[in-house]
Amino acid sequence: MSTGGASTPLAPPVPPGGVEWPAVWAVFAGGLVCGAYIGKVPPALPAQRAELALTLVESGFIATTFNLIGLAVGMFIGVLCDRFGHKRLGLAGLAVMCLAGLFGAAAWDYTSLLVSRFFEGVGFILFAVAGSALMAACANTRARPKVMGLWSAYMPSGGSLAILVAPLFLAAWGWRSIWLTFSIAAALCFVIVWRMAPAPRYGGVSSMKLALESLRQPGSIALALLFAFYVAQWTSVMIWLPTFLVDERGAAPALASFLTALMVLVNIPGNIGGGWLIAHGVRRGKLILAAAAVMVVTDVAMLSSVLPDALRFLSVLVFSCCAGAIPGAIFTGVVVHAKTPQHVGTTNGMVMQTSQAGQFFGPIVLAWLASHFGGWGASLWAMLAFAGGCALCGYAVLRIEARLTR
Repeated sequence: MSTGGASTPLAPPVPPGGVEWPAVWAVFAGGLVCGAYIGKVPPALPAQRAELALTLVESGFIATTFNLIGLAVGMFIGVLCDRFGHKRLGLAGLAVMCLAGLFGAAAWDYTSLLVSRFFEGVGFILFAVAGSALMAACANTRARPKVMGLWSAYMPSGGSLAILVAPLFLAAWGWRSIWLTFSIAAALCFVIVWRMAPAPRYGGVSSMKLALESLRQPGSIALALLFAFYVAQWTSVMIWLPTFLVDERGAAPALASFLTALMVLVNIPGNIGGGWLIAHGVRRGKLILAAAAVMVVTDVAMLSSVLPDALRFLSVLVFSCCAGAIPGAIFTGVVVHAKTPQHVGTTNGMVMQTSQAGQFFGPIVLAWLASHFGGWGASLWAMLAFAGGCALCGYAVLRIEARLTR
């Protein structure tokens, strides 16, 4: 990380081992709730479509409106965190997620469910942006790549947990019970984060200066665009896999949820492995390029109707695992490319804003292509375009970091 500024963190001292592990797990617990709020939707969509008479495109908006607030103001949220306190805004995020989830559990039509998902997204972006800076404050510089690699797994970890338990709740009490359960989890995590997470404080840099200085960092811009291209693919596969398996292949909802959870679970070793590889000397740009190459091959295989279903699903697993190295590369890179420690929240806000754009538009684009051009195979060109975007960003990161090390 460059040191162009007088701002330094005034967080509680990190122990001799380099990591304040109780604080790390407290923040990660909040991240798990964020991931669960994303992962709870795909297995519930068939039941919601049946009960509320949703179309395929309306279902896509239920899944992706969650991301709308982050798409609009993610960087602004990062600036607020850097100016007024990461812990304070992270706690606000958990509180909003809890209340919005309770409202969603009582939703009576498409509009009310859509509104609840929008406010769940408000809470999500508040905690997701703050959480990265809170996690970074839990470790010293040497141990930080390991901790940030763990943080990069919060979304698939929480998402797979939600997908795994969803069939049990769906069978016993319906989809509303899932919304209620994770609202309670958000409330519990509020208490845990309040009691255990650090509260880093920084010197006074104006909000406008934080934003402008962050936007001048080419590495931060490349990482932000990279996350958009990555999540446009990965989130689309996660959201539509249960619908594809149930509607196109006649799978039972429980089996569809299990296979989707497996797809999400294999993303976790990729996340952590990406951070581990970078901590052990692998160049970030080369890791991203390798992951993008795997994406291209697996995109073709998973969307090919001539391959047997078993091989297509294996391609989904390889895609999720290998592409998972990209979030690890991004979150370890945020603290490298941010101008100063105080800019980490703003930089993470940039990254989250573009990722929310990818999560919002990606699934809708794929649903539109599938609806208008003869099935899911028509979405291949969009998936390849997203993979190409990842490769271009990886090349940019490779060149930028090569200049930084000269």
